[in-house]
Amino acid sequence: MKVHTRKFRKNVYDAVDGPSKEALIKILEADGHQIVSSEEDYYADIVSVKDGTTYYNEAEQKSSWEYNWPPSWAEVRIPGRKRRLVQKYNDQLENLYFYVFNKTYDKAWKIKGTQMRDETIRQAYGKNIPNGETFYHIPYLEAELVTV
Repeated sequence: MKVHTRKFRKNVYDAVDGPSKEALIKILEADGHQIVSSEEDYYADIVSVKDGTTYYNEAEQKSSWEYNWPPSWAEVRIPGRKRRLVQKYNDQLENLYFYVFNKTYDKAWKIKGTQMRDETIRQAYGKNIPNGETFYHIPYLEAELVTV
Protein backbone atom coordinates (compact mmCIF):
# COMPACT_ATOMS: atom_id res chain seq x y z
CA MET A 1 0.00 0.00 0.00
CA LYS A 2 1.37 3.39 -0.99
CA VAL A 3 0.97 5.88 1.82
CA HIS A 4 0.51 9.51 0.82
CA THR A 5 0.97 12.12 3.52
CA ARG A 6 0.77 15.86 3.75
CA LYS A 7 3.84 17.93 4.45
CA PHE A 8 4.88 18.26 8.08
CA ARG A 9 3.22 21.28 9.69
CA LYS A 10 5.44 22.40 12.57
CA ASN A 11 2.90 24.97 13.80
CA VAL A 12 0.24 22.27 14.21
CA TYR A 13 2.73 19.88 15.80
CA ASP A 14 3.85 22.55 18.28
CA ALA A 15 0.24 23.31 19.22
CA VAL A 16 -0.95 19.74 19.82
CA ASP A 17 2.06 17.59 20.76
CA GLY A 18 2.39 18.75 24.38
CA PRO A 19 -1.31 18.68 25.28
CA SER A 20 -1.76 15.32 23.51
CA LYS A 21 1.10 13.74 25.47
CA GLU A 22 -0.12 15.24 28.76
CA ALA A 23 -3.62 13.83 28.25
CA LEU A 24 -2.24 10.44 27.23
CA ILE A 25 0.00 10.30 30.31
CA LYS A 26 -3.07 10.99 32.52
CA ILE A 27 -4.95 8.10 30.89
CA LEU A 28 -2.02 5.70 31.17
CA GLU A 29 -1.16 6.56 34.78
CA ALA A 30 -4.83 6.23 35.80
CA ASP A 31 -4.68 2.73 34.27
CA GLY A 32 -1.62 1.79 36.34
CA HIS A 33 1.13 2.44 33.80
CA GLN A 34 4.51 3.82 34.74
CA ILE A 35 5.89 6.25 32.16
CA VAL A 36 9.30 5.20 30.86
CA SER A 37 9.76 7.86 28.19
CA SER A 38 7.97 10.78 26.62
CA GLU A 39 11.07 12.10 24.81
CA GLU A 40 10.66 12.93 21.12
CA ASP A 41 12.44 10.21 19.16
CA TYR A 42 10.11 10.07 16.13
CA TYR A 43 8.66 6.77 17.28
CA ALA A 44 5.99 6.17 19.94
CA ASP A 45 5.04 9.32 21.84
CA ILE A 46 4.89 7.58 25.22
CA VAL A 47 6.59 4.36 26.29
CA SER A 48 5.07 2.89 29.44
CA VAL A 49 5.27 -0.25 31.55
CA LYS A 50 2.41 -2.01 33.30
CA ASP A 51 2.71 -5.34 35.11
CA GLY A 52 6.16 -5.87 33.61
CA THR A 53 5.00 -5.37 30.01
CA THR A 54 6.24 -2.49 27.85
CA TYR A 55 3.63 -0.54 25.86
CA TYR A 56 4.09 1.88 22.97
CA ASN A 57 1.50 4.64 22.81
CA GLU A 58 0.87 7.25 20.11
CA ALA A 59 -1.34 10.32 20.50
CA GLU A 60 -3.20 12.26 17.81
CA GLN A 61 -5.73 15.07 18.07
CA LYS A 62 -8.77 15.49 15.84
CA SER A 63 -9.52 19.20 16.03
CA SER A 64 -12.94 18.90 14.39
CA TRP A 65 -14.15 16.53 17.16
CA GLU A 66 -15.41 18.89 19.84
CA TYR A 67 -17.80 17.19 22.26
CA ASN A 68 -19.58 13.90 21.58
CA TRP A 69 -18.50 11.77 18.64
CA PRO A 70 -20.93 12.41 15.78
CA PRO A 71 -22.54 9.04 14.88
CA SER A 72 -22.39 10.09 11.23
CA TRP A 73 -18.60 9.71 11.47
CA ALA A 74 -18.50 5.96 10.94
CA GLU A 75 -14.77 5.63 11.46
CA VAL A 76 -11.78 6.99 13.28
CA ARG A 77 -9.08 8.05 10.84
CA ILE A 78 -5.43 7.84 11.72
CA PRO A 79 -2.92 9.32 9.29
CA GLY A 80 -1.28 6.77 7.02
CA ARG A 81 2.11 8.15 7.99
CA LYS A 82 1.68 6.22 11.25
CA ARG A 83 2.39 3.09 9.22
CA ARG A 84 6.06 3.56 10.09
CA LEU A 85 5.14 2.92 13.75
CA VAL A 86 3.20 -0.21 12.85
CA GLN A 87 6.24 -1.41 10.93
CA LYS A 88 8.67 -0.41 13.71
CA TYR A 89 6.69 -2.30 16.37
CA ASN A 90 5.46 -5.08 14.05
CA ASP A 91 6.57 -7.83 16.42
CA GLN A 92 4.87 -6.04 19.35
CA LEU A 93 1.53 -4.97 17.85
CA GLU A 94 -0.33 -6.35 20.88
CA ASN A 95 1.42 -3.65 22.94
CA LEU A 96 1.05 -0.76 20.48
CA TYR A 97 -1.87 1.64 20.95
CA PHE A 98 -3.08 4.74 19.14
CA TYR A 99 -5.16 7.37 20.91
CA VAL A 100 -7.15 9.97 18.95
CA PHE A 101 -8.17 12.86 21.21
CA ASN A 102 -10.95 15.36 20.77
CA LYS A 103 -10.31 19.09 20.62
CA THR A 104 -10.52 19.53 24.40
CA TYR A 105 -8.43 16.43 25.27
CA ASP A 106 -11.07 14.97 27.58
CA LYS A 107 -12.00 11.98 25.38
CA ALA A 108 -10.06 9.71 23.08
CA TRP A 109 -10.55 6.68 20.90
CA LYS A 110 -8.13 3.90 21.82
CA ILE A 111 -7.13 1.67 18.92
CA LYS A 112 -4.93 -1.41 19.10
CA GLY A 113 -1.92 -1.77 16.87
CA THR A 114 -3.36 -5.06 15.63
CA GLN A 115 -6.24 -3.09 14.08
CA MET A 116 -3.84 -1.02 12.00
CA ARG A 117 -3.72 -3.23 8.92
CA ASP A 118 -2.64 -2.20 5.44
CA GLU A 119 -6.04 -3.09 4.00
CA THR A 120 -7.61 -0.33 6.14
CA ILE A 121 -5.38 2.37 4.55
CA ARG A 122 -7.08 4.39 1.87
CA GLN A 123 -7.56 7.93 0.69
CA ALA A 124 -9.84 10.23 2.63
CA TYR A 125 -11.75 13.24 1.40
CA GLY A 126 -12.67 16.45 3.17
CA LYS A 127 -12.22 20.18 3.08
CA ASN A 128 -9.09 20.05 5.26
CA ILE A 129 -7.56 16.93 3.70
CA PRO A 130 -4.98 17.44 0.96
CA ASN A 131 -5.73 15.57 -2.24
CA GLY A 132 -4.43 12.02 -2.04
CA GLU A 133 -3.70 11.87 1.70
CA THR A 134 -4.21 8.38 3.09
CA PHE A 135 -5.50 7.26 6.47
CA TYR A 136 -6.19 4.12 8.41
CA HIS A 137 -9.99 3.84 8.51
CA ILE A 138 -11.05 2.13 11.75
CA PRO A 139 -14.78 1.78 12.48
CA TYR A 140 -15.40 3.70 15.70
CA LEU A 141 -17.50 0.80 17.00
CA GLU A 142 -14.29 -1.26 16.96
CA ALA A 143 -12.42 1.29 19.09
CA GLU A 144 -12.61 1.93 22.82
CA LEU A 145 -13.74 5.36 24.02
CA VAL A 146 -11.71 6.51 27.02
CA THR A 147 -12.02 9.65 29.09
CA VAL A 148 -9.36 11.75 30.78
